Amino acid sequence: MNRTPNPATTTRKPVLSVRGLSKTFTLHTQGGTSIEAFSDLDLDLREGECLALHGPSGAGKSTLLRSLYANYKPCAGSILVNHGALRVNMATASPRMVLSVRHSTMGYVSQFLRVIPRVSSLDIVAERLTIHGEEEQSAREKAGELLARLRIPKRLWNLAPATFSGGEQQRVNIARGFIRRYPIMLLDEPTASLDAANRKTVVALIEEAKKTGTAIVGIFHDEGVRDAVADRLYELRPQDARVSA
Repeated sequence: MNRTPNPATTTRKPVLSVRGLSKTFTLHTQGGTSIEAFSDLDLDLREGECLALHGPSGAGKSTLLRSLYANYKPCAGSILVNHGALRVNMATASPRMVLSVRHSTMGYVSQFLRVIPRVSSLDIVAERLTIHGEEEQSAREKAGELLARLRIPKRLWNLAPATFSGGEQQRVNIARGFIRRYPIMLLDEPTASLDAANRKTVVALIEEAKKTGTAIVGIFHDEGVRDAVADRLYELRPQDARVSA
């Protein structure tokens, strides 16, 4: 699928710009072998659009997403993010600045919920609002509405999700990611563990976020979901001669 960019978004200034981005992993336990994930990438992301990372396994999609979030430090290049009045380079930002960007500008929904022991599902989701100053009762009400929309039974809301199924945990994870509007969201296979009904709900949440101006970079292995939400595809291909001693 190669979509024509949405004219409503192409005239907007990028909220995230990548230039010359490269990432190589050095395997010190394997005699210093180097594996190149990607090299010299450029991309722009604009308000209200969804850019889908596309390519075969091993092309570097997850590595790129984690680099944008500063979980991985690139070897070269820049990742410029609009953070309030600042333009922050996530490739070189201090840990304090990275946390500030994650707190208010860039959300991330991973494939797996990092389970917090003894904290209820309702509180895990509501916490994304209370840390930004919302009153606890209001935050819990909004969290309950979103959990219900994602078909998490009310009897589970006050339980910690450690014993939930993979699909239930992922829905809690999605609720936590979408309960607050971030200017930029990164989505790593958000529908991977979900049934058809919940996939439709996630598609609706993504479309609603786009309408409020959220810019999204995502990995969507489900072709139907990708076709439904992506405004553009960013093609990644495995590097030639990826491994060197």
